[in-house]
Amino acid sequence: MIRGAGEEIALGGGLLATGALAGAVAGTASVGACVGLVAYLAWHVRNVLRLRASLQVDAETPESIGLWGELFDRLYRTRREAAAMRRRLGLIVQRFEESSAALPDAAVLLAEDGRIDWCNEAAQRLLGLRTPRDLGQRITNVVRHPAFGAYFSGVGDPAEGVEFPSPSGDEVVLQAQVVSFGQGRRLLVVRDITKVRLLEQVRRDFVANASHELRTPLTVIFGFLEALTVEPDNVPQRWHRPLELMTQQTVRMQRIIDDMLMLARLEGDTSRASSGDVNVPNMLQLIRSEAQALSGARAHRLELDVDDGLWLRGSELELRSAFSNLVSNAVQHTPDGSLIRLRWRATPDGGARFEVQDNGEGIAAEHLPRLSERFYRVDASRSRARGGTGLGLAIVKHALARHGAELTIHSAPGEGSRFGCVFTADLVCRHGGAQRSAG
Repeated sequence: MIRGAGEEIALGGGLLATGALAGAVAGTASVGACVGLVAYLAWHVRNVLRLRASLQVDAETPESIGLWGELFDRLYRTRREAAAMRRRLGLIVQRFEESSAALPDAAVLLAEDGRIDWCNEAAQRLLGLRTPRDLGQRITNVVRHPAFGAYFSGVGDPAEGVEFPSPSGDEVVLQAQVVSFGQGRRLLVVRDITKVRLLEQVRRDFVANASHELRTPLTVIFGFLEALTVEPDNVPQRWHRPLELMTQQTVRMQRIIDDMLMLARLEGDTSRASSGDVNVPNMLQLIRSEAQALSGARAHRLELDVDDGLWLRGSELELRSAFSNLVSNAVQHTPDGSLIRLRWRATPDGGARFEVQDNGEGIAAEHLPRLSERFYRVDASRSRARGGTGLGLAIVKHALARHGAELTIHSAPGEGSRFGCVFTADLVCRHGGAQRSAG
């Protein structure tokens, strides 16, 4: 900057001095000085015009002296750095496009308003997108399935995603998830889960078929065991205990098969449950009586607090299975003489909630997310000893899902457990009655 300022002073001073000297020779020094000043200004105007021309695209940067020379030098360096940055960014974009093209999952970059900015080759294959035709279109105008449209508009849990058939054919099942990033930007990731769903269907079919095939021989075995145990005097004493154990295990196997068949049926039908008015208070009275009989000598205390006028619309068989499993779990997994509270009440938002609370040992936090998995047990040996099948909470979860309801679990070691079934307001109906408690 100092060098440029010095050159600029020297240039201006030189032009003025030259003009004044030439004017003095001609007899008028002031006129000569003005001519030198005009020349200096013309030089500046020329450099301004050269700068303007150089700012055009792909124009070369001119050279000069003084302050203009330093300005042109800085412009040249800035342009060179910007060109290098563009080359680096171009390489990054090229590598990103190459890597994204190799992804098996579809990736669609969306603007804040849901318009398509970019997509990879998998998106074109799975979603039927075409570039550049669909760029700038809203994604919901291109992918028109109702489930996807509802998910994209904010219905449901964004982390769980949504499943829908591919626009290219119903035989292909897709799972989509939207991830937000930056300022209002979103990335739509879509994967083909057709094989996964086919494998799940094969598993469900196998479980259902195997359970059906096992039911008949178990029924025969149980019939003969029952015949032998009806008249114990006709059986040698040494066989009494083995027959008792065989009968217990046969009954347990029958319960497992019944639960597996129920679970397979619930998993195989993803539609909403059949709708009928269900007398939940009366159902809970029967479940409480059955639980008291199941407790037997263990003498659990079951308190029932219900709103007699609060009914539900749904499948009575599935709701009874869900509620009964929660209550029987509480009986099986709490110490003798424990207090178990059953509560059926309306929620502030117009829905309803069934709750089973016990004062048992409680469950550690690391087990809670997996409790509804099939055959998952916190204490496998204790569960088997008490006749648990390991399928109860899985049945509860699927039965509630078919009613659009939610299973909630709150528990901690030493504080007992609280299992809740939360139903939305559209399932609730009133049939008169008042709140009632029974101990």
